[in-house]
Amino acid sequence: MKQLKHYKIFKHPSGDIEAVKQGWSWPAFLFTFIWAMVKKIWGIGIGVLILFLIFLSMLGTGADLFVNIISFVVSIIFGVYGNSWRENNLDSRGYQMKDTVTAATPEDAIAQFMNQESLPQEG
Repeated sequence: MKQLKHYKIFKHPSGDIEAVKQGWSWPAFLFTFIWAMVKKIWGIGIGVLILFLIFLSMLGTGADLFVNIISFVVSIIFGVYGNSWRENNLDSRGYQMKDTVTAATPEDAIAQFMNQESLPQEG
């Protein structure tokens, strides 16, 4: 059985729906700038890519340990703040936070939200 997680549901006026898991982001930790660009967080993604290329050019100059430590710290920062950055990015792109749901996957969270949204409203 999959562990349930908390997701914030964001909806765009065009109808697009995104679910953002709360807390630590393993994809952001593991893929840093690639993850940021896939999630359309361009500023952070391109900034870290440029830093990565600069650090890559330092390899072999005796700075290997320094580069590895900085890379690990950047990964931790992405893991901790990635989902918050994603929420801010969705907000800046016109999405509105609609609900918080508990589900096993982002797809399940979106389906649960859509089911709740389609129920007739009382009152």
